[in-house]
Amino acid sequence: MAALTVIAGACVDAAGPAPPPVFGYDLQRNGTRTIYRAAVDGTDTTALTTGSGDDRQPTSAFGTVVFVSSRDGNGELYAVPAAGGSPRRLTFTAANEADPALSPDGTRLAYTRDDGGLPRLWLAGADGSGAVRVTDSLDYAGAVDASPSWAPGSDRVAFVSTTSGSARLYALTLATMHIAPLLPDTAVDVEPAWSPDGQAVAFTSGANGGGRLALLTLATGAVTFLTPAASRNGQPAWLPDGRLLFLSLGASPALAWVDPRAPATVHAIDVGPGVPGHPTPIRP
Repeated sequence: MAALTVIAGACVDAAGPAPPPVFGYDLQRNGTRTIYRAAVDGTDTTALTTGSGDDRQPTSAFGTVVFVSSRDGNGELYAVPAAGGSPRRLTFTAANEADPALSPDGTRLAYTRDDGGLPRLWLAGADGSGAVRVTDSLDYAGAVDASPSWAPGSDRVAFVSTTSGSARLYALTLATMHIAPLLPDTAVDVEPAWSPDGQAVAFTSGANGGGRLALLTLATGAVTFLTPAASRNGQPAWLPDGRLLFLSLGASPALAWVDPRAPATVHAIDVGPGVPGHPTPIRP
């Protein structure tokens, strides 16, 4: 694994390059999936959870990591300090909670919950309080919702719904609770990730049968593909400096990052043995 050097757009002070950003992810090793934290160069790897239950899908804001755990028999949301500590349970339902996303201001949680068997989009306080369902499958009772992602202003949520018959990207505006499609096409588009500057949404595109990282420029509606048509990639997540974390789904799933301004060069992140997934920035 090549060491990171100074990148265009990264902060550099008189003492040299800024330390590499920190991110969270889940990792299956020895039959159990665990939440980890690491620097983006693969150093300083630290396990944040322990136990025999699977922990997955981390999200972070203001020094807290929220994740899904099956330690209670079904999918529930837990929170743990990003610096390490004891997890605390946030949800207490008979349903399965999944896909948590902490708002950048640290005040709210978006996630899915499968009451009745079909996941719907829910919102709650960051501690799980005041939970409300915000979609009723839009206009199709058999649809499912998935993968919420907050805009940097914590005022909008991008998410996936199958209400049109295939998985497409939508945005919920909290001020009006209005939901509108982000893209007009009917390709299978999933896993949205709002950019730190609010100007774009990265996502995984199933156009032409692939699994490509793509970038939607919100002002123009233009879509740019960041990875080749034959690639199998997914789970994009933005670092604060504009790099894009993702999961490379080759023969052996691996974490990587790419600079959207120079997408031809993919940088591997070595986190050791195991099957990683769901990278997410650790926001202090």
